[in-house]
Amino acid sequence: MLITILGIMSIILGASCFGSAYLTVMRGGPARRAWAYGIAAAIFITIIPVILAVFFAATMN
Repeated sequence: MLITILGIMSIILGASCFGSAYLTVMRGGPARRAWAYGIAAAIFITIIPVILAVFFAATMN
């Protein structure tokens, strides 16, 4: 159950990072910040949940 909650939290953080990247671009903020938010979002939405699912949730009894 803990692994599932961590996965959901990771996806929520990723979605908020995508939103922050969008707001940074729309408000004319620095491009470096928008890229950082975008990369963090990609990591939170794809890499972390996959690692949690494959290496932890799949091996639990």
